[in-house]
Amino acid sequence: MTAFDMLTKLIDSYAKFIVVFILLMTLCQSKSFSNESLEIEIDNPRFSEKGLDNRLYEIKASRGVQKEDNLELFNVEGKLRTDSGTWIYLNAKKGNFNQLEDFIELSGEINFYSDESDKFQSDYALFLINDDLIEFNKNIKHIKESSIITADESKMKNNFNHIIYQGNVSTLYVID
Repeated sequence: MTAFDMLTKLIDSYAKFIVVFILLMTLCQSKSFSNESLEIEIDNPRFSEKGLDNRLYEIKASRGVQKEDNLELFNVEGKLRTDSGTWIYLNAKKGNFNQLEDFIELSGEINFYSDESDKFQSDYALFLINDDLIEFNKNIKHIKESSIITADESKMKNNFNHIIYQGNVSTLYVID
């Protein structure tokens, strides 16, 4: 065996060692990254659903960040068609859509309004999509034509047809 053959075998051994080392390092890195929460940024996320009960909703945002089963939304807009065909719209600065539980947590200048001149304003709301329930907290104001109701908390069920006010409630009722 010549010196050249011995050098070639030595280089082959080192090359195999380096390849195995790189594979092990890659495996270790992918294992450590799999334990970390992966974030995916999404431009203009949009999701909609038409249920068996003929209810239709659509939620969209200017930007979203996916973290596991939650989608953090920014500049949220949405609409929901009621059983009677009335549209309810929403706007909020931020939202968090939980895909497993099917609810949206909204915050920052929240507005829900309908074609029938109902308007709800709040700083925080929880929209339980499957339960047809919206829970409002913080600076709640319900405006219907010229009348205004303010409250600490409010729950809205059945597409604005069943509303409960809680806490300090005040009403300004204007008769035209």
